[in-house]
Amino acid sequence: MKGFRLISVSIIIIASFLVFFNSCGKDVDQVKIGVIMPLTGNAAVYGVPSLNAMKLAVEEFLIENETDKVQIKLVSEDSQANPAMGVSAIQKLISADRIQAVLGPLASGVSLACAPVAEKNKVIMLTPSSSTPALTNAGEYIFRTELSELQGGFAQADIGFEKLGYKNIACVYINNDYGASLFDVFKKRFEEIGGTLVYAEGFTQGTTDFKTILSKITSLELDAIFIISHDEILNFVRQMAELNLSVPVYTTPVFEDQRNLEKLGDLAEGIIYTYYGEFDPSSKKEIIKNFIDNYRSKYNESPTYYAALAYDATWVLLKALKKNNYKFENLKDVLAKTKDFIGVTGKMSFDQNGDILKPVSLKKVKAKKFVFF
Repeated sequence: MKGFRLISVSIIIIASFLVFFNSCGKDVDQVKIGVIMPLTGNAAVYGVPSLNAMKLAVEEFLIENETDKVQIKLVSEDSQANPAMGVSAIQKLISADRIQAVLGPLASGVSLACAPVAEKNKVIMLTPSSSTPALTNAGEYIFRTELSELQGGFAQADIGFEKLGYKNIACVYINNDYGASLFDVFKKRFEEIGGTLVYAEGFTQGTTDFKTILSKITSLELDAIFIISHDEILNFVRQMAELNLSVPVYTTPVFEDQRNLEKLGDLAEGIIYTYYGEFDPSSKKEIIKNFIDNYRSKYNESPTYYAALAYDATWVLLKALKKNNYKFENLKDVLAKTKDFIGVTGKMSFDQNGDILKPVSLKKVKAKKFVFF
């Protein structure tokens, strides 16, 4: 009996230690956040820097809030900027990974496809870079930290007409959810304030040959060509030079990517574009300088416009989570109350539709650098 008592006591002691160690482990909560980005394919040049910026934001947040004893895990899925793949990604995140909040998607078409799934399952979807106006009324769980083209396209028309003096323009646009919606807003406003759209034509994503379109433009009297595109602008500008077409090029915030300057060289000089927010690689503001320095140190390259947007979106979500004691219940209500958040792209507040409000400025390429106009 004595030996039995010793064995029993030993078992109790061991069990106590196991309970102690297990309870210690539970002091650190793990919060999982989904990410949907194009990580392969043509759009990976936007998606990979975005994911990198999200990872950086999480690392910085955890250092800043280490006493909270929380773990943040990003669970990423590749959309390839394809709506069907985006839907599969969000369904997998919800059903298999039990995700309750998603950062992304990046492309407007993917976001529009994923929004009904997120809304139906009461999962927060915070996209850092989808600008289509159609997302405004997508639901109470849908947010974005990129300016809607309802505001952006309106401002682009006003700035082009009033500040740049463009009265007669041609518009060439990528015919997808992003390009078509921006074109519609721009056209309506530009003509409303007295501008003339001399020529307009859409093109499919991935188009490389613009010579047919450019041959039509060559004979027109134009103040500028407004092009809405992704990296298609590279071949467009090159082929303008081949045809000796020297009309000013006016474009969108997507153009601000150091790789575009490297690929175009001298051909990029003088290109003018609107810019949403205040992110400026040459800024002396501490918040922007720290982000750029930390990003360069970690990834050995400069952050893109999309990286800055993704960085801000991640911080917005993480701060709302902290305010909500790292719980997802009622998180959408806490997130919706975000006001005057200071990020690297400027001061942000959500409106009643989950849309962000930001200033629109004007930039250009000068001496192989992006500078404010």
